[in-house]
Amino acid sequence: MRKTTKERLVKADQKMLKIVRDHLDYHLIRVRKWLPYNGRRTSRDVVYEAFIDHGQVSIPVPTDRYSFYVCMHEVGHIVKGERNYAYMQEYVAEQYALAKCIKYGYLTKEIEESAKRYVYEHMVQDCVIRVLPIDSFSKAVLKWTGRTEEQLRRRALQLAKVLYKDSDEVPTALTSLAAKKLSLSAYKALLEITIKQLTIV
Repeated sequence: MRKTTKERLVKADQKMLKIVRDHLDYHLIRVRKWLPYNGRRTSRDVVYEAFIDHGQVSIPVPTDRYSFYVCMHEVGHIVKGERNYAYMQEYVAEQYALAKCIKYGYLTKEIEESAKRYVYEHMVQDCVIRVLPIDSFSKAVLKWTGRTEEQLRRRALQLAKVLYKDSDEVPTALTSLAAKKLSLSAYKALLEITIKQLTIV
């Protein structure tokens, strides 16, 4: 049986919950949904997100350091209001969240590494989906993730090849990825750019 919000909040770490609520109140952010958190095994159906235009968030009930960090990440999206490329939106939110974790003594190596991976994954997606040129990415952000431009090139090409194994699969893939605005011309441009750069190195 699905639990009510009140039942979920009973299980929250009360100190963490107060910190999260203080930040929400200070920035006039409303919680659209307090969602369940079951460690890193939380169902993929559970999506934590920020609605910048509405000043709302759907966040996990903070029960441990990682869920607290996720709460701060979504709050960071609203507070910072970054609207540029996906990787930059995530980077700014991650920096906000990590700063709060440090301030309250909740930062762990796992959280820090997870934040870097998350931003890097969005860099790869921006390269593949938006066909953002490799050299247009912030070098400071890429360095912070611990990756290089060459690693980004190779990972983007790898992902592109997975998305389109052969031309016969393109229509099906385009249909399933329509929400991501992925086009065949964008994919071809990515391959041409990436293959050219890989042969130069």
